[in-house]
Amino acid sequence: MKSIKKMFSIALIALVSTFTTTAYAQMKPMDGSQLVMSKYSFSETVDILKGTIEQQNLMVIHEVDGQKMLKMAGKKVGGMKQLFFFHPSYMAKVLEINEMAGIAIPLKIIVMEKDEKVMVRYFQPSVTLKPYKGTEAIANELDSKIAKVIAEVTK
Repeated sequence: MKSIKKMFSIALIALVSTFTTTAYAQMKPMDGSQLVMSKYSFSETVDILKGTIEQQNLMVIHEVDGQKMLKMAGKKVGGMKQLFFFHPSYMAKVLEINEMAGIAIPLKIIVMEKDEKVMVRYFQPSVTLKPYKGTEAIANELDSKIAKVIAEVTK
């Protein structure tokens, strides 16, 4: 009986390890978001993203320091920043097309540091705006801009 429990425990550990490693390596979140690894340090990644967002004629509206907030709650994590961004002209266009889509903006990117790796997670605008009829063209235009932003930290 002990050997069966021991074998089961070993198999369970191996299974969990495999799924964890596979999930991390594949980086496919189940919520439709995208997850990519940055080629730069945490602070460089944040700076590059902010600069590239502005180069794409978008505005960084707000930056949230998740690491600092979690520290206030007694949790220690690596670097974590959320960048909220958009542009007033795009907001006006989205609201003209479908005012219910206002909840889907601004757009957001989160940068997380873990085990000396830097991950960037975001939703494509086409995913965020998909539920809102009429927003397809503007979503595709924004997808192109976001692809350029993300490319700057992954190339």
